[in-house]
Amino acid sequence: MNRQEFEALRDLPDKLIVDDIVFVPSTKISTTLILEPVKVLNALGYDVVLHGSYIPDIPTIRFNFSIGSEGGAICRVEVNSTVHGRAGRTHKHSLQQDSCPRKNIPSAVPRTDLDLITQTPRDIWETICREANIKHEGRFIDPQ
Repeated sequence: MNRQEFEALRDLPDKLIVDDIVFVPSTKISTTLILEPVKVLNALGYDVVLHGSYIPDIPTIRFNFSIGSEGGAICRVEVNSTVHGRAGRTHKHSLQQDSCPRKNIPSAVPRTDLDLITQTPRDIWETICREANIKHEGRFIDPQ
Protein backbone atom coordinates (compact mmCIF):
# COMPACT_ATOMS: atom_id res chain seq x y z
CA MET A 1 0.00 0.00 0.00
CA ASN A 2 1.32 3.46 -0.84
CA ARG A 3 0.59 6.78 0.86
CA GLN A 4 -2.11 7.78 -1.64
CA GLU A 5 -3.97 4.47 -1.16
CA PHE A 6 -3.59 4.79 2.62
CA GLU A 7 -5.07 8.31 2.60
CA ALA A 8 -7.99 7.16 0.44
CA LEU A 9 -8.67 4.31 2.86
CA ARG A 10 -8.18 6.50 5.95
CA ASP A 11 -10.57 9.16 4.66
CA LEU A 12 -13.15 6.69 3.38
CA PRO A 13 -16.46 7.07 5.25
CA ASP A 14 -18.46 4.11 6.48
CA LYS A 15 -15.77 1.57 7.24
CA LEU A 16 -17.39 -1.19 9.25
CA ILE A 17 -16.47 -3.72 11.94
CA VAL A 18 -19.24 -6.21 12.66
CA ASP A 19 -17.30 -8.45 15.06
CA ASP A 20 -16.98 -8.01 18.80
CA ILE A 21 -13.80 -6.49 20.20
CA VAL A 22 -12.68 -8.99 22.82
CA PHE A 23 -9.29 -9.16 24.51
CA VAL A 24 -8.31 -12.71 25.50
CA PRO A 25 -5.32 -14.01 27.45
CA SER A 26 -2.19 -14.38 25.35
CA THR A 27 -0.79 -17.89 25.10
CA LYS A 28 2.72 -16.41 24.88
CA ILE A 29 2.82 -13.67 27.55
CA SER A 30 0.84 -14.27 30.74
CA THR A 31 0.47 -10.56 31.60
CA THR A 32 -0.96 -9.62 28.21
CA LEU A 33 -4.43 -9.75 26.72
CA ILE A 34 -4.63 -9.83 22.94
CA LEU A 35 -7.25 -8.80 20.45
CA GLU A 36 -7.38 -11.52 17.86
CA PRO A 37 -7.71 -10.32 14.24
CA VAL A 38 -10.94 -8.56 13.32
CA LYS A 39 -11.88 -7.56 9.76
CA VAL A 40 -12.49 -3.92 8.86
CA LEU A 41 -14.90 -3.88 5.92
CA ASN A 42 -14.51 -1.06 3.42
CA ALA A 43 -15.86 0.00 0.03
CA LEU A 44 -12.38 -0.07 -1.52
CA GLY A 45 -12.13 -3.81 -0.93
CA TYR A 46 -8.84 -3.74 0.98
CA ASP A 47 -8.23 -6.66 3.33
CA VAL A 48 -7.86 -4.54 6.48
CA VAL A 49 -7.35 -6.35 9.77
CA LEU A 50 -7.38 -4.94 13.30
CA HIS A 51 -5.48 -6.59 16.11
CA GLY A 52 -4.13 -5.31 19.38
CA SER A 53 -3.00 -5.88 22.93
CA TYR A 54 -3.74 -4.70 26.43
CA ILE A 55 -1.56 -5.04 29.52
CA PRO A 56 -3.70 -4.11 32.52
CA ASP A 57 -0.85 -3.98 35.04
CA ILE A 58 0.88 -1.05 33.30
CA PRO A 59 -1.78 -0.18 31.80
CA THR A 60 -1.04 0.00 28.08
CA ILE A 61 -3.22 -0.60 25.03
CA ARG A 62 -2.37 -0.93 21.36
CA PHE A 63 -4.67 -1.01 18.33
CA ASN A 64 -2.92 -2.02 15.11
CA PHE A 65 -4.41 -1.91 11.61
CA SER A 66 -2.72 -3.89 8.86
CA ILE A 67 -3.34 -5.03 5.32
CA GLY A 68 -4.15 -8.71 5.59
CA SER A 69 -2.33 -10.94 8.02
CA GLU A 70 0.96 -10.63 6.13
CA GLY A 71 0.66 -7.22 4.41
CA GLY A 72 2.20 -5.08 7.10
CA ALA A 73 0.95 -2.46 9.51
CA ILE A 74 -0.53 0.75 8.11
CA CYS A 75 -1.69 2.50 11.30
CA ARG A 76 -1.17 1.88 15.02
CA VAL A 77 -2.29 3.75 18.12
CA GLU A 78 -0.28 3.06 21.28
CA VAL A 79 -1.35 4.40 24.66
CA ASN A 80 1.15 4.38 27.54
CA SER A 81 3.40 2.09 25.53
CA THR A 82 7.16 2.12 25.03
CA VAL A 83 8.71 5.52 24.40
CA HIS A 84 8.96 6.31 20.70
CA GLY A 85 11.36 9.22 20.35
CA ARG A 86 9.81 12.66 20.71
CA ALA A 87 6.35 11.16 20.31
CA GLY A 88 6.58 9.75 23.85
CA ARG A 89 4.68 6.82 25.30
CA THR A 90 1.28 7.69 23.79
CA HIS A 91 1.46 8.12 20.04
CA LYS A 92 0.10 7.19 16.63
CA HIS A 93 2.02 5.56 13.81
CA SER A 94 0.71 5.83 10.26
CA LEU A 95 1.90 5.07 6.77
CA GLN A 96 4.01 7.97 5.52
CA GLN A 97 6.08 6.31 2.80
CA ASP A 98 5.57 3.27 0.61
CA SER A 99 8.17 1.37 2.65
CA CYS A 100 6.39 1.93 5.98
CA PRO A 101 4.47 -1.38 6.09
CA ARG A 102 7.74 -3.30 5.59
CA LYS A 103 9.43 -1.20 8.29
CA ASN A 104 6.59 -1.50 10.85
CA ILE A 105 5.49 2.13 10.30
CA PRO A 106 8.43 3.79 12.06
CA SER A 107 7.32 7.43 12.28
CA ALA A 108 5.04 8.48 15.14
CA VAL A 109 3.23 11.58 16.32
CA PRO A 110 2.24 12.32 19.93
CA ARG A 111 -1.35 11.61 21.00
CA THR A 112 -1.42 13.23 24.43
CA ASP A 113 -5.22 13.42 24.23
CA LEU A 114 -5.39 9.65 24.78
CA ASP A 115 -4.78 8.56 28.36
CA LEU A 116 -5.59 5.35 30.24
CA ILE A 117 -5.64 7.18 33.57
CA THR A 118 -8.64 9.36 32.71
CA GLN A 119 -10.13 7.22 29.91
CA THR A 120 -11.14 3.59 29.63
CA PRO A 121 -10.03 1.29 26.80
CA ARG A 122 -13.57 1.68 25.43
CA ASP A 123 -13.19 5.50 25.41
CA ILE A 124 -9.98 5.19 23.43
CA TRP A 125 -11.58 2.72 21.02
CA GLU A 126 -14.53 5.07 20.44
CA THR A 127 -12.12 7.95 19.71
CA ILE A 128 -10.27 5.82 17.16
CA CYS A 129 -13.54 4.78 15.49
CA ARG A 130 -14.78 8.38 15.33
CA GLU A 131 -11.51 9.71 13.88
CA ALA A 132 -11.13 6.86 11.37
CA ASN A 133 -14.77 6.84 10.21
CA ILE A 134 -15.29 3.30 11.49
CA LYS A 135 -18.72 2.13 12.51
CA HIS A 136 -18.48 -0.67 15.05
CA GLU A 137 -21.65 -2.77 15.11
CA GLY A 138 -20.31 -5.46 17.44
CA ARG A 139 -19.76 -5.19 21.16
CA PHE A 140 -16.66 -3.85 22.89
CA ILE A 141 -15.95 -6.12 25.83
CA ASP A 142 -14.06 -4.03 28.36
CA PRO A 143 -10.78 -5.83 29.13
CA GLN A 144 -10.51 -4.46 32.66
